[in-house]
Amino acid sequence: MPINGFDYKAFATDLAKQALEVLQQPGSNAAPDILTDADKKNIVETVRKFCFMAGEALSNDSQLKFNAEQASLVTQFIGEWTFHKSIDLIKGKIPPQNREAILQIIAANIFNTAKLAIIKNMPQDALINLVEDKVKQVYNEELQKLVKKGVLSPKQYEIAVNTSNLNDMVQKTEDEAKLNKANVQSEMKTPSTNDKKVLKLAALAIILKKLPEQKANEILGSLDKKDVQHVINYMRMSNIEDKIDHKVIIKSLEEIKKILPVHDVINVPKLLKNYYKLIKSTSPDILSNIAINERESVREFILDTTFPASDIFSPYVLQSLVTTIEEKIHDN
Repeated sequence: MPINGFDYKAFATDLAKQALEVLQQPGSNAAPDILTDADKKNIVETVRKFCFMAGEALSNDSQLKFNAEQASLVTQFIGEWTFHKSIDLIKGKIPPQNREAILQIIAANIFNTAKLAIIKNMPQDALINLVEDKVKQVYNEELQKLVKKGVLSPKQYEIAVNTSNLNDMVQKTEDEAKLNKANVQSEMKTPSTNDKKVLKLAALAIILKKLPEQKANEILGSLDKKDVQHVINYMRMSNIEDKIDHKVIIKSLEEIKKILPVHDVINVPKLLKNYYKLIKSTSPDILSNIAINERESVREFILDTTFPASDIFSPYVLQSLVTTIEEKIHDN
């Protein structure tokens, strides 16, 4: 019989809408950049379909005495885990033809596990942990089945089973919170040792975003493994340059310059000589338009030929900046 106050059709539609909003949000902590439009459309539709089916089953169960809040909780579990595991299957490179079957099994287990736990009056915190453990168990078992069938190699399995969009989302959110705190403490001139490290990692991320991928990966490979994921998270953060005081960025860059390898092939004086020659022959209006949205140090590099570029930027960063600015000038 229908559950009073529980419109499962509207609820499923709303959860799917929320999934779409997250997927369309630039730099979202909950969705990676690798997703295609087709991936996003499929994720949203799968969330809607599974939540609809779960809500309908709960409403049609004549033996069940759930209220609207309990029914919504079970349905929301299915929506949220369908969202995250859909992304995990894509990031883990599971063949498309195997994905929905795995998601169906996960959703069915969430449905049964959560329903039984609620009937037994399990506390909500314990219920959340129980559902998460069940999802991990079932996901692992289904991937192992693909290995036995020869669909996945053992190496592919290890990558896929250790992929967790939920964990990535939590870490990105924590890193963003740490960065905000470090920036505030720096402005108050009371940064702790940990705050200073956070700012250095964020500043390094700003540098690496400007470098060719191969060189950025080389530098990442030289870092402590515990720091690499934090730097990557900051690299993926939307408009990170605007989240830190520019004076703090410059100070942090000065401190980390020593860890960046100097490439003896890059002739910095010659690079800057040719760059300034181009700058002097370019219209001030064009330079202003290019510089307007850049962070302070880059803006000064573009507009002020006396700016101490070689003291602020490493050779790799200078080369990358000059190439980018030259391309923008030639595009005008």
